[in-house]
Amino acid sequence: MGFWDKKRVWIIGASSGIGEGLVNILAENGARQLISARNNSKLEELKTNFPKAEIVVLPVDVELLSELTTKVEEAWQFFGGLDYVFLNAGMSVRDLVTESKLDVERKIMDINFWGPVAITKALLKKRSTETALHLVLTSSLSGKYGVPKLAAYSASKHAMQGYFDSLRAETFATGLFIHVVIPGFIRTNITVAGLRGDGSRSGKMQNALAEGMEASDCAKGILKGLEKGKEEFAVGGAERFTIGLNRFFPGLMKKMIRSNPLQRLKQMQKAIFAK
Repeated sequence: MGFWDKKRVWIIGASSGIGEGLVNILAENGARQLISARNNSKLEELKTNFPKAEIVVLPVDVELLSELTTKVEEAWQFFGGLDYVFLNAGMSVRDLVTESKLDVERKIMDINFWGPVAITKALLKKRSTETALHLVLTSSLSGKYGVPKLAAYSASKHAMQGYFDSLRAETFATGLFIHVVIPGFIRTNITVAGLRGDGSRSGKMQNALAEGMEASDCAKGILKGLEKGKEEFAVGGAERFTIGLNRFFPGLMKKMIRSNPLQRLKQMQKAIFAK
């Protein structure tokens, strides 16, 4: 029997990218899955790929904050509780601060920060301290430092990290486990489906992501980290080392960020892997 066999898992943001990768791997490893996203047809398609797996579809739009308590109630009832909840839904906005409308930035905060917070608050009311509940938050390198044109996205991830670090300290030894995953450059459509500052759809994948790790490999790395019980960990290529660089050499990191940061990070990644 494997680690994930019969585990009751809820993946929010399951219809593409890292979330889809998690669904695929967990289905092959015997998990009982509840999969959620706005795209109901894609969720149903995912479910049909694994006819022998126990998968339940529950459409969820994390931006609709007023509906999330009800969604948590429904999710909890399907399997009589939950063991792991992946708060993976997210949206990006890429533009200069001066070109970004306030309502667009607020939308990013609702999806990336307030949505996970609202779901967590509802889960805290449902859970029993007699059984373990693991919350898995998808952060970003932008949750550790800001780069040009990602101010609102970075703010949402910084807020998430601070909030859940505090919650982890408040609930220590109560059976609630909080895991923060920091993906590096992962080949997903987050920037394709993301927004510009005026609210229009980007439709473009950043070069750094196009050349990044496959989402399925990232999902494998996340599950391995969770199996080891890690509270916070990065998954990706050499760009993940910028977290340490920012911590120990903040001045150098700031210089890199001010001068074509993605190109600098890609150059560093190639230099490290060439050794």
